[in-house]
Amino acid sequence: MFALRSLHRFPGAIRSSSVLSHAVKSISCASGLQSLRFNTTSTKSPVFSVENRDTGKHIWARKTFLVDYYKYLNDSNEIVLYVHHNNLVRADNKRFRSELKKAGAQLTIIRNSIYSVYLRSEHEKDPADRETSARNKDVVHPLTPLLNGPTGIITIPQCDPSVVSQTLKILKSAQEKIILIGAKIESKVFDIDEINQFKDLPNKDQLQGQLAGLLTILGGAGLVRTLESPGTALYLTMDQRKQDMDPESKDSL
Repeated sequence: MFALRSLHRFPGAIRSSSVLSHAVKSISCASGLQSLRFNTTSTKSPVFSVENRDTGKHIWARKTFLVDYYKYLNDSNEIVLYVHHNNLVRADNKRFRSELKKAGAQLTIIRNSIYSVYLRSEHEKDPADRETSARNKDVVHPLTPLLNGPTGIITIPQCDPSVVSQTLKILKSAQEKIILIGAKIESKVFDIDEINQFKDLPNKDQLQGQLAGLLTILGGAGLVRTLESPGTALYLTMDQRKQDMDPESKDSL
């Protein structure tokens, strides 16, 4: 990022977009394949692409960058909590971010107008594309009403209710400086009541363990073998089970 800024300090130093693109790629490789604009070690880049794009704003414009980054955050996190922040001074900001990081979450302050542009085309490959933005300009996303006032998102990579529970405890300690207003969990929009119900659920590994235990108790191995057998064998098995449960039906045969 610093290197890119340095390049722009010298007018005429780079007069070709292809040369600039080459310089960016060189910087990216030199930094261990990190993001071009963000210090991240994720295999996915926050920048959608720097070539072959017809974006509404210039490819290096902040708006284009933010739309790309918001898409990156939503695509790389299974849980996105939406919050309003009030009078968040620097010390509080630093403390809450640190606590959230320890819990496995990350706070990002967003620009509502640009985030709305992303939401209208979140299902598209490139939400910042000029034609895409024009086509979806009248789309009203279910989360759009939440983007009113100072807004932030708390992102959680995995769909883990326990992380949501820890995050809500941190927000409660914030004494209304950060207020939860909604969420998107995987592909579904949640309101406050649904979030509070979700946070008490077991995670996927726990659910799988409980299901495996239940199947074992109920003879799950035999059930699996039966379900995998041909249709005739399955029918005979179910018919035999019916007769065992209803002796009268067996006598009538």
